Formats: sequence, C-alpha cells, structure tokens
Amino acid sequence: MSVMEPLRIIVLLFCLILAIPAVNAANLTITEPSSSENTFSEMRDFYVYGVFPAPLEHPGNVRVVLKDSNGTVIRTVVSSVNETGVTPETSVNMSLVPNAWGGMLAPDVITVPGGFTNGSNKVLVTGTYYLGLIQGGVTREMGSYTDMSGGRLEPIMRDLTAGTYTLVVEGLDGDLAGEKVEVGVVFGTTHASLGVFRPDENKKNVIGWAEGRTPPLRVYTDWLPGYFRKGDGGYEIPDRWQANNAIEVVNDLSGTTIDTVATAENDCLIYNVGDTSATLQVELAAILRHGLEDSDRTTFTHYDIGEPSMMWTDRATDANKSVTGRLVTYPADIRLVYTRAEITNEPVRENYFNTVVVDGRKIVDTTPMQVTVVQGENLTFYGVARPIATTLVSAGNAYRYIPDDQIVTYVYENETLGRFTFTGCLEREFEGRYIGSANYEFGHVFTETAAMPPGAWLLAVSAYNTTGALVEKTNTTIELEVRTASSPATLSTVVAVAAPVSTPAPREATGFGAVLAVAVLLVVVVLRRG
Repeated sequence: MSVMEPLRIIVLLFCLILAIPAVNAANLTITEPSSSENTFSEMRDFYVYGVFPAPLEHPGNVRVVLKDSNGTVIRTVVSSVNETGVTPETSVNMSLVPNAWGGMLAPDVITVPGGFTNGSNKVLVTGTYYLGLIQGGVTREMGSYTDMSGGRLEPIMRDLTAGTYTLVVEGLDGDLAGEKVEVGVVFGTTHASLGVFRPDENKKNVIGWAEGRTPPLRVYTDWLPGYFRKGDGGYEIPDRWQANNAIEVVNDLSGTTIDTVATAENDCLIYNVGDTSATLQVELAAILRHGLEDSDRTTFTHYDIGEPSMMWTDRATDANKSVTGRLVTYPADIRLVYTRAEITNEPVRENYFNTVVVDGRKIVDTTPMQVTVVQGENLTFYGVARPIATTLVSAGNAYRYIPDDQIVTYVYENETLGRFTFTGCLEREFEGRYIGSANYEFGHVFTETAAMPPGAWLLAVSAYNTTGALVEKTNTTIELEVRTASSPATLSTVVAVAAPVSTPAPREATGFGAVLAVAVLLVVVVLRRG
C-alpha cells in the first residue's frame, strides 16, 4: 500500500462523518423522583419533574403514565399546551392555591381540559421544565382524585398500594416529540432521617446520617406534591404536602397493605426544632400523635456538643478554637442530655446561643456532668430533652398539629447551694440575625456563683412538664466544684450530697404561658432569698 493510501482513507472517513446529520441530545428527562427517593409510603401522591437541558422554544405536550408490575396502565396524566407549546396561565386556577409568589404555576390546579376535578390533566409544561402530579389516594378528598383518560370523568378506584411500578414520560409533539424516558418506583414502607433543614450545615448532617445507615435512610429533598420552588417563584398547598409528608412518617390511612402505624420507623434529630416548623408540627407530631415517642422503632439523635460546630476564643490563651459536633443517639434510660458547659467572666444570656459571632472569651467543657467553676464566673449548662407523651391540637391544616406538652421547667437543688429553677427553651441567633426557637433544648445560666461556698457539690436535677408533674427518666446528678480564685482543683471528693428534689404540686394544665409565669415567680423568690 502506498503512503498516500492511508491518508486517502482518513480523508474519506472524515468526509463521511461530516455528512452524517447531527443528533440532538435528548430533551426529556426525569429529574424527580430522584434515584434516592423512588420509594414511597403507600397511597402517597408524588410529583414527576423534569428539567430540560436547555430552554426549548416549543416544548409540546407531555404524557405521564404509571404501570403496575403486570404492565397494566393505572394512571395517565397528559398536558394541554397552547400554540407556543407551553401550558397557558389561563388553564391554571391559582386562586385555589393558598400561598404563591413570583408567578409560579401549580399543576395541582390545572383546569383545562375537563375542569379542576379532572385528575388526568395535571401536567404543567414550561420552556424549561415539566411538572406532573400523580395521585396515590392520601388526598382523595381534595376533589381531583378522578381520571378522564378513557373519555369519561370517573373516580379513581385503585390506590397506589405496596408494589413495584414503572413510570413512563413521553413527549407527544413539539420539541419533545418522540422522546420517552422511564424509571421504576416502589410503594411500601419508608424509614426516614428527619430534622430541620436550616441551617445548611444541619441539613447536610441530616442527610449524612441517612447515608451512613445500612441500608440508607430516606430524606425528603425532592419536592413534596403541593410544594414547589424555582428561582424567585414558588407555591404552597399545605393540605396536600403536609398530608403526604405525614404519612411518610406514620401512615395511618385505611386501605394500606403493609405500611401501617405499627411498622412506622424514623430517626429524628433534635436540633433547632422551632415552634412552627414542619419538623415539629408535621413530622414529630405524627410520631407523638400515635404514641411512638418511646417506640423501639423511633430513634432520636442529638449533637454530642449541642451544635453542628462551634468557634470561640479560649479564655486562657486568647487562641481561637473550634470543634465539630457528632450526631449520637439518645440514651434509652434518660430524657435529659447535657452536651456542654461554658464558663466566662463576661455577661451571658439565659437560653441563648449565637452561632455566628465568636461571642466572648470562655472555657468550653464538653464533659458537663463534672464541672469546675471559680467564684464569680458565669456558668451555662447546655442540653437537650427527648419529647414526651402528649396530646395535640390541630394547627389548622391537614396533618398539622401543635403538641400540648413538653418539658418546660428544670430544677437544680443542693441542700447547701439552694434551689435553682429554669424555664423556657433555647434560642439561637444565626446569620442575618435570624433567631431560631429550639424546642427541647436549653441553656441554663448560673450567674451568682460568687455566693456559692467553695467545695465539691452534687446538684440534683429534675424536669417537669406543663402541669408541674415530674417527668420520668429526667433525674440526674451534676458534680460541681466551686473554687476560690487561688484554690486548686480538687474534684476527687464530694463534700456535700445533693438534696432530694421535691415534686411541684400538680396544677391544672393552663398552657406554656401560665407555666412560664409561675416558674419566673419561683426564680424571683429564689433570687430574693439568695
């Protein structure tokens, strides 16, 4: 073969490549359900969401089909786009959405064709994504649990109960014509890692805890049906997303086959759980409503130091120090866990912690059950309390509840040092001056250590609920050594025993406000006697 022959072949191949028409990358994808969230509780609704790789000029209609393990089609939902290939605003009745902002449209309230009650028209198409609602049965009372794919509007008779299914998404016309993607989904039981997603560091740890279990636990990062955000726009339909969130935690629906209250299994991180947070009023409320707070299938966790991470200035060296918190499970035999003590000469606020600012020169002691303090120093004990059994009242939406009871009063007592009473919950200040209310956490400040005699003392600790009743599994003991400025540490000998803690007389459950007021009066009396 001549030298020119290989070169001629290469040129011919290059020309053939140029002659082959370019193949466009697929536009149709299934972004959600994601690979980590393709298992659902029985009868749950879910969104089918796909982001186009690049904006489309004329997307076209999208059809979403759900098939059971036998290949039988049990859900068909189809969009109805206009001449530009997107769902027109006139086809969506956003007046039915309780909370919306930024011009975002919701597939849940599409009305064309067939009206709002038509459950098979609930696919929204825009130039950048599609979003469809598949209903499983939990929100059947919201008025669109119907199907019109057969030409007649009829009630859906088959709920999405335990089994494996295939989700198929097809492009019918426009830029999506002929494209088809599918993914498998499963309905059955779920085991979730629950916790507040604010701040981001805490969210990462909730997810990290889930990923570290075997098998990995479920975390709800995909959009729950009835709640969606994109850019500056979003909407919220509380009765839909809260019902779906709650049954993932504890499924109390009739008609399920394996997913029941008895099989509910959850891990819940107690950190920054605010009064109005979904973690409290939807997820933890589901556990409390069914009396599962002490179940072997409910695992509560907390940070061993009380925070995901901390920075402070060491009082002795003026060096900046930091430590990273580690998630650990609550011990089974105690409801109160002390996570750290902080000692400083600077002013401190009770039940407060600033997560952003290095808020003073101090000593941080991560062994708070045995603490040494010099007379005149301010001492703060930080800790967490497991939720207790309680009744609940409705918060105004489906599956959203407010617990009636929790630990609200903490008493420290020693025959020599006296009695110290604390009430209320911790507040944290985050970036941007956001204040987070932290139910089940506390920061108890002892500011009058100058009046404490030197020595090693045992502080008996007990906790009480809103009616003043002693809460079981809260009795604990802290060893406190009080020193003069010139005395050495001697915690080897305890020179006074803790006094038995008396139980406050039971009183009528008049709510947190009344309890706090009574507790404040107790503090005033103690201070005056001191």
